[in-house]
Amino acid sequence: MAIDDIVTRIEGDAAAEAEALLASARTDAERTVAEARTRAAARAEQALERGLVEAKREAETLVAGARLAARDAALTARQALGAEALARLESALAAMPDASYAELLAREIASAPLPAGTLRLGSADFARLRATLPAALTSCAMDLSIEGAPADIERGVVLVGDRVRIEVSPASLVYARRAELEAEADRALFGEEG
Repeated sequence: MAIDDIVTRIEGDAAAEAEALLASARTDAERTVAEARTRAAARAEQALERGLVEAKREAETLVAGARLAARDAALTARQALGAEALARLESALAAMPDASYAELLAREIASAPLPAGTLRLGSADFARLRATLPAALTSCAMDLSIEGAPADIERGVVLVGDRVRIEVSPASLVYARRAELEAEADRALFGEEG
């Protein structure tokens, strides 16, 4: 299912839920007002006035509550879309062609604050990076040895030095830029910053 279809479906669901909540609140408010009018007709003019004021206040409260619930539902849907977009980005990074993926990781390793150390490859990326990462590291003027045992992560690499461990993976790249990426996803999905 394309991201546009997911966005359209979630927006439609949120709008439908908001409309249903507002319609229900309006129905409840109308019913409350009608009941107040029936009771007030049997009483004196003063009782009628009191009932209408109370019914209006209850209706306003119900409508305000429904609006808040609709806003919360839309916000929850919007946050879910942002999280889905970031998860898809992480998957897309991991699904890059082997050479491009290795070059991306090598550039990130080269910018890491650890000057020396060894690399441990992620368990799911072990074979593909073993074949492509050495050349990518060389192109970044990096001379790091790659350990034979996989790292305790699934994707990417772990740069290990003296008492220091730096993870360079699709997950860490997305995490490090999360706020920026969430703002970008929000602009792409909704045309504005959330």
